[in-house]
Amino acid sequence: MKFLKHWCDGSNKIIENQEAYMRIPRQLQPGDTIGIFSPSSPIESKAVNTMCKYFEQRGYTVNVAPNTLATFGFMAGSPQQRADDLNLLLHDPTVRMVMTSTGGAGAVHLLPLIDYPALAADPKIVVGLSDPSILLLALTSATGVPTFHGPNGVEFGGLCPLTTFTEENFWPMLTGEFSLPYSFPVQEHFQVLRSGKSVEGTLIGGNLERLSLLIGTPWEPDWQGAVLFVEEFLSKDTSFDALLAHLHLSGVFEKICCLLVGKPVQMEGYEQDGVTLEEIILRNCAGYDFPIVSDLLIGHTDDKLTLPIGCRVGLDTGRGLLELYDLPGTG
Repeated sequence: MKFLKHWCDGSNKIIENQEAYMRIPRQLQPGDTIGIFSPSSPIESKAVNTMCKYFEQRGYTVNVAPNTLATFGFMAGSPQQRADDLNLLLHDPTVRMVMTSTGGAGAVHLLPLIDYPALAADPKIVVGLSDPSILLLALTSATGVPTFHGPNGVEFGGLCPLTTFTEENFWPMLTGEFSLPYSFPVQEHFQVLRSGKSVEGTLIGGNLERLSLLIGTPWEPDWQGAVLFVEEFLSKDTSFDALLAHLHLSGVFEKICCLLVGKPVQMEGYEQDGVTLEEIILRNCAGYDFPIVSDLLIGHTDDKLTLPIGCRVGLDTGRGLLELYDLPGTG
C-alpha cells in the first residue's frame, strides 16, 4: 500500500518521490517496555511517577528517558537533549511503545535531529497529541510506520482527566483487541456539515496549527486522497479561520478526500463575533465537494479516540461510520 511522499534511505536524509510501503509495529504485549520522553514543554516529576505506576500496574515496564524532566525556557530541555531522548528510545530494542509525556510547544525543533531510520528498522508504537502530533506526522511520513494520535502520558499521570471512554479506545488499538473492519465509536459525536459519497484513504492529521507547520518541509505528508483530521485547542476564531485558509491556499484541500474536525475545546471568539465554527469550516472549504464531519472526539477533549496515522480508513456520512481497514500493528 503506497501512501507516502518521502522515505528514509538509511541515513537521516529524506528522499523525494520514492515508493514507500507501510511498515507495521508489533502490537503491545504484557511485559513490554514503554518509553516516556518530553518532546515539548516541561512536566512535573509527580506526574511522571504517577504515569509510571499506572503502566506498571497494567503489567508493563517503564523506561523514562534521561532528559524527561529537564527544562530549557518553555521547553523540556534543548532540542538536542529531547531528540537524543527520542533516538535513545527508538534504538532500544526492548522499548515497544514510545509515549510523549505532555504537549506544549517546541517539538518542531526535533524534526531535523530525529534518527528516522531507527524507527524504520525497528517499527514500534509512538503515541501522542497536541504539539507532539507534528512528530507523529513526520515519523510516519519519513518511515512508513503508523503512529498513534492518542493521549499523552500526562493523562495517565493525574494532571488531566482519564476517562473510561479514552481508556477503552486506547488499549485495544495498541494491543490489537479488535477485528477488521473496525468501526470507531463516533455515532454520538458525528455532525455532518457536508454529506457526500463514501470515501476511503490514508488517515493523516493532528493539531491543526502544528500540522500546518509541516507544509513546505521535507516531512510534509502526502495529502493525495487522504482522510484528513484536525483539532484545535485554545484557539481564537480568527486563528482557526486563518489556519484553514492556509490549507486551502497551499493546495491541501485540492487533494484530500474528506475532512474530519475535532470537537472544539476552549476556543474563543465565536459567540462574540457572531460566527459559528461550522460557518468558518464551510466557507474555507467552498469550491470543493469532499464530505466534512465535525464534533468528533479527537485531541484535547476529555473523551478521546486513538487514531492510527498512516492506516487506511473509510468514511460514510450517510450511515455515520468511520471505519478502520488496516491493522495498525502485528502480533
